[in-house]
Amino acid sequence: MKDPDRFGIRPPNERDMLTRRRVSFLASSILVVIFAVSYGYLEYYYINDPVQGKTANLTVRDGTHRVATPIFGGFYSYHIFPMMIIFILVSFGPFFDSVSFNILGRHKRRKTLSLGFAGVITAFLIEDFAWFVYRWWLPLDNDPNRGLLMQASDWTVRTLGGISIGGIDSVHPFVIPYWYLLAIFLAGVLFYSAFRTPRNRTF
Repeated sequence: MKDPDRFGIRPPNERDMLTRRRVSFLASSILVVIFAVSYGYLEYYYINDPVQGKTANLTVRDGTHRVATPIFGGFYSYHIFPMMIIFILVSFGPFFDSVSFNILGRHKRRKTLSLGFAGVITAFLIEDFAWFVYRWWLPLDNDPNRGLLMQASDWTVRTLGGISIGGIDSVHPFVIPYWYLLAIFLAGVLFYSAFRTPRNRTF
């Protein structure tokens, strides 16, 4: 049998595998944040958003279908495609990799699955918050709510409600949606599950 060290090839040990997995998970999480912030920018400045009241040309099939009509709740078609598809592909990258190439065992695939769900939840939260940050920080001239963060009248608050926060320096009073808090909690639990190192480590 050939000696791996003789050819400068050494199989990765447990510590190396753990480091690689953490780097992969961290890279995936950073990509999720970048995509979410980028999509929030795209949604606020370029999508003909019904929230802005720009619905005149948001029709398809010769006007028989209005894209400005929510599919369910406050979700419009562009929330499902391409936003949801992009978030899933980025968030579940390590999971798809582990399943396709069988690099990780079943236990580690569960971790990548947890990372994927945490990424999707985080992406929705950051994308939504980024939209309001753009509206507050560098608003469009035709935005009736320019200069404001989340308000009670915004769709993101109307669904589950939120906590009112008084003005802070140059920031007007705003509302933190309850679903933000729920999303932070769920994502935190899932990220912990993904990054936690079990006592009995198997790769």
